[in-house]
Amino acid sequence: MKTGQIIAIILTLGLTVAIYLAVRTPQESEVIENIETTEVSSSNSAELDVKVEEAVKIIQSGSGAPMQAIGLLREVIAVDSNHISANYWLGEFSIASGQFDKAIIRFKKLCRLQPDNAEFIIKLAQAYKGAGQPEEGVAVLNQFLSMHPSDNIKEQINPVLDEMSVEL
Repeated sequence: MKTGQIIAIILTLGLTVAIYLAVRTPQESEVIENIETTEVSSSNSAELDVKVEEAVKIIQSGSGAPMQAIGLLREVIAVDSNHISANYWLGEFSIASGQFDKAIIRFKKLCRLQPDNAEFIIKLAQAYKGAGQPEEGVAVLNQFLSMHPSDNIKEQINPVLDEMSVEL
């Protein structure tokens, strides 16, 4: 066999293996099916909201075990990973317990889900501050302000920004 033929065979085998191992792109029907199975019905959404309310009451009143409340919130997230209220309270409780890395993850997600929500960006900045990264907090606040220059937003963001800038 000639060298050119050997190279062609090796390249053909390599290409065949690469195609076989390549990540398969889901078909449109599979994508639609996945979307449909992750949607939460309005009645199910109401049940999830009740679980969140119950969890918050447990924590705020001190009437039960905090981990029971966290478990309820995690159950909600297992059903609807984008549940705003469950993610918010998990983020809040993470800040309260000093788990700032978890809070950052929760509030980043909330900021992606609702990019115009000033409260979420403030909480994210506070989580960064708690994690010892105030410069990141200042950066996200400044970025938010540049995208939302209204006076109302400035009134909400500027006091937090001033407080965080002092610590830099």
